[in-house]
Amino acid sequence: MIDYSLAELDEEIERAFVRLFPGDEADKSSDRLRWRFLDGPHGSGRVAIARDMAQGGRIIGLIGLIALRLRSAAGPLESFQAVDVVVDPAYRGRGVFAGMGQAVLDEAASLGKDVLWGFPNENAAPAWFGRFSWLRFGTVPFMVRPLRTGYFLGRIASGLRRLDVPLIEASSNPDPKVLEIHGFGTEFDRLWERFAPAGPAVDRGSQWLRWRLIDRPGSQYRIVATMDGSGHVAAMVASVLLDRHGGRILYVLEAMGVDAEATTRLLKHELGMAAGKGADAALCWCPSTAPNRSAYRRAGFLHFPDRLRPVTIHFGARPLRQGRASTMGKGKDWYLSYLDSDTV
Repeated sequence: MIDYSLAELDEEIERAFVRLFPGDEADKSSDRLRWRFLDGPHGSGRVAIARDMAQGGRIIGLIGLIALRLRSAAGPLESFQAVDVVVDPAYRGRGVFAGMGQAVLDEAASLGKDVLWGFPNENAAPAWFGRFSWLRFGTVPFMVRPLRTGYFLGRIASGLRRLDVPLIEASSNPDPKVLEIHGFGTEFDRLWERFAPAGPAVDRGSQWLRWRLIDRPGSQYRIVATMDGSGHVAAMVASVLLDRHGGRILYVLEAMGVDAEATTRLLKHELGMAAGKGADAALCWCPSTAPNRSAYRRAGFLHFPDRLRPVTIHFGARPLRQGRASTMGKGKDWYLSYLDSDTV
């Protein structure tokens, strides 16, 4: 018999994460799991658990649920973002994922949640969008900024990688007007209020930014900002440079500013700094309706077609209460950035 329930993270569940995600010890460390599911400023998350009662209640499946407050035109919405879906290989094909998903739907509303949403991979997408009736918003809105030719030519044919030409002027000297940020105060609440779109978006106030970018265990993010003439934050960019997908990739986690000009200048500065450190390309998430879309375009970012992406990441949501469907809008109405991803 398989038992399904939602629970707060504890030591038993932490051990199950490590066991069910072999080779991913850093992301499933106790510190990282507690940060993700217990320490968030929008409340404690939960974990959907499948237990084999014939094996003494052994945990054989998990779905992580991060508590996030969404800002929307209809007012604040409390949500769970579904992450870290896994089923013990010995139990796959036996409806375990379906049982956990149903447990989430059965219990999330009673915990005060209005919305369940996330970014399913190819394996999980059919169940979320089919059996559990998530609204299908398409794939995540990637944009790409090539910084060197060799990386992209090498993906066509390995021998072409040697035709490596820079596509942007590299820099190793930061602009003294660009400030490195090591904490978030109320000035970033002001920036978010001036930047925030009308559509659904995770509330990116200063407390959430601090949790997501500063408090995350093991983070290596670079966070920079510029100020306007009145001493207020004009623009902020957060990024991380990682060796992935056969290259050195700058992930732009967030870029927000009071106007496109301020955001563009800061983006271009960070692209030049990344090029000076050997970056081959920059990636971001940015919907077509996002307030920073024009800044990304001015900085040279292009739409990244699905057929060229190394992985397919879907995007969807499901209202958990009656009358909430209208608040979901369409996928392009949501504001997304890499800060919404739990993988970077």
